[in-house]
Amino acid sequence: MKKLLLEDANRLYASPSEYETIRHKINVATCKTFTLSEVDFNKLVFMEANDSVWANNQGLVDTLTPEGKSRSLKDVVDRIVRAYPYESPIKIFKHLSKDEPWFDGCFIISARFDPRLLGELLVRPLAGYEKPAHSPEIKFYLEDGNHRALVYAVFLRLVLHQD
Repeated sequence: MKKLLLEDANRLYASPSEYETIRHKINVATCKTFTLSEVDFNKLVFMEANDSVWANNQGLVDTLTPEGKSRSLKDVVDRIVRAYPYESPIKIFKHLSKDEPWFDGCFIISARFDPRLLGELLVRPLAGYEKPAHSPEIKFYLEDGNHRALVYAVFLRLVLHQD
């Protein structure tokens, strides 16, 4: 992903007019608030765990967010539950946080989790380079709120659905 972003930045650097067009599109972008069904929530694409996120834990990256595979919340939770087969979200995130400090936030949220307090998540349409790893019905990337969304997705699986 870093390589693609650098290529894009270099292309825009070389073309001032294209850069200005992109800046204009960003400046006129609108935000909309909408409610997701549980099915659509589970289709949100979880963050890409790259060099700046889980830098020293390639094994966990490969397990939970393997390159070229879907990173929908449902798929990531499936991988988490297989790798950490505990019966409650707090136990899963306690063990995950021991393996990777990024999950400390999930552990803290899971300790007093209340789904009514989930709050808003920031999502955006999938970028072109993200689409090949996901089925066509998956359309949104989870831009902000990954800790909360992941805890909620695990909560849905283990507490509400018991499957």
